[in-house]
Amino acid sequence: MTNSLGGHGSLSDYAVTDELRAHFHIPEEWSFAMPKLVEWRDCDGFAHVNHAAYLAWYESLRNIYFEVLGHPRHAMNVPGPVMKHLEIEYIRGLSYHTPICVTGRAVSMRNTSMVMEYATWDEQGCCNWSTQLFVMIVNSTGKKAPISPELRTAIVDLDHPEQG
Repeated sequence: MTNSLGGHGSLSDYAVTDELRAHFHIPEEWSFAMPKLVEWRDCDGFAHVNHAAYLAWYESLRNIYFEVLGHPRHAMNVPGPVMKHLEIEYIRGLSYHTPICVTGRAVSMRNTSMVMEYATWDEQGCCNWSTQLFVMIVNSTGKKAPISPELRTAIVDLDHPEQG
């Protein structure tokens, strides 16, 4: 889904289609997705996906989510999400070359923070989920920054999160 210039395409490139919903049993409340195959590097010595792979998938999805919604690519002087809290549940293991779909959505936003939920789906349904709280930080200063009005509008239009 990355284009030849290194961009990530448009929102429609990451839509949860009817085909994805049917194949992976993804409920209607999810609208942003990244289908993929489990790669060899994702697995550990016990032949299943290592816990760190799920977090890397969710981080990749979050970065694409922000960019596709118009937020500038991460840089030291651009506010970006810094994880403050993480909760994750492993429901069922995955193994090499399994087709999966990684989904993400914003469920709440405040002035400088947001909560996103993620899930990984295989042909049997959800096998992993995570809830993560982020604070927007300018890395060069370490200071909190508000979620920009443009990003806020794009997130509200896509996911309809609670706002506080």
